[in-house]
Amino acid sequence: MEPAMKARTDYDFAHLVDLQRVEAQTKNKRWLLFRRGILLVAAVGSAFLGVTILTSTDENPGLAMVYFVLAVILAGMFCFFSHYSAWRIKRKIGKQKVVDEFVFGDYGVDITRGPQSVRYPYSDCDTLMETELAFYLFHHRGKGMAISKSQIQGGSPDDLRSLLEEKCQIKTRWVGRSAKA
Repeated sequence: MEPAMKARTDYDFAHLVDLQRVEAQTKNKRWLLFRRGILLVAAVGSAFLGVTILTSTDENPGLAMVYFVLAVILAGMFCFFSHYSAWRIKRKIGKQKVVDEFVFGDYGVDITRGPQSVRYPYSDCDTLMETELAFYLFHHRGKGMAISKSQIQGGSPDDLRSLLEEKCQIKTRWVGRSAKA
């Protein structure tokens, strides 16, 4: 019997930013706050060094400007952390095209990435999230998957949400940027 629904996710920059933003709302909150905290402390420290150098007796405006620019860059990384993290992942992937293909069966999701294939049982799912771009399924060990809404075959995003909620026995939590229509 042919599976009812399939999907795929091309990890383009928009999906990577969305994934980083959603990941920040899962169990990795402390780690994320720690990493962002380091950036904030470094930005404040750089700005403080710039002011200290400028106000010292042997003023060096060139060196102070270097610290101010560094502070602005670090503050930008802090404010746009999801974008920064997505950029790092995209850079790490390079020109390799990473595509996950999903087939939704009766007992689980078959995931294929290149030559590798694995089954993700619905019973392992403990968190189901949704944004404007994708569905996110996470299991108790922290791993998960991102399923692009724009590349669902054999149904609509509403159909997939219903299927996942029924099979996983979990209600979908909306974590999108805007209020759900």
